[in-house]
Amino acid sequence: MFDLAMIDNNQFDMYAQSIKPISMYVSSHKMTAPSDYEAQKLLPYAKQTQFVTNTLIDIIDDLKYDKEKFEHFVAKLDDDYDLLEEFVATLNPRIKSHHELMEISKQILDDLAKAQMDLGIIISHHENKSS
Repeated sequence: MFDLAMIDNNQFDMYAQSIKPISMYVSSHKMTAPSDYEAQKLLPYAKQTQFVTNTLIDIIDDLKYDKEKFEHFVAKLDDDYDLLEEFVATLNPRIKSHHELMEISKQILDDLAKAQMDLGIIISHHENKSS
């Protein structure tokens, strides 16, 4: 049981750490487009975040249900979705690094929406069971 709780926390922490460089960039640069150099530096983080969000979706059903943790995580995913959507709006698809970052970011956005939906379904299912 303790091992499962650690896996759950590690998965949530891994996601938070993977998105952190992108969210820090967006927070510090507001609606400013990244330079080609900055976009190239963000690409590995975007790829890592894409991998982590994709993995998260694969294991959501196996996570130990904790309503408070799930609701908090849904809110975090929602905030990150909005932040990433703002970031994508600043990218210029004619610049190669921006185009690649845009494509990866769109996949992350899809994964974030799916993860929110899946977590919402799990919360709803557990709430209906308990009533």
